[in-house]
Amino acid sequence: MTLTRSICTVAIPAFLLGFGLGGVSLHIASAEGLFGIKDSVTQIGSSLVEMQKNVDELQKNMNALKQTKDKLSSLPSASGAMDSFMKK
Repeated sequence: MTLTRSICTVAIPAFLLGFGLGGVSLHIASAEGLFGIKDSVTQIGSSLVEMQKNVDELQKNMNALKQTKDKLSSLPSASGAMDSFMKK
């Protein structure tokens, strides 16, 4: 009986102390934004979104350049036109 009583007198305060300290540390962590990580993750996320926009714009410009190159390739060469003009 005394063993059970001594275990209870140690276990209950240990549990309450751990529970209380755990609750306090969670409040501190959420107040700091998960140890300051929240701001860093937000900055990384916004940087990734901006980078994706830039990649999309570059892709659009590349497509425009390819279309222009194809149109220029389909035109007869200027040197060939000049040669035929000079022969006349």
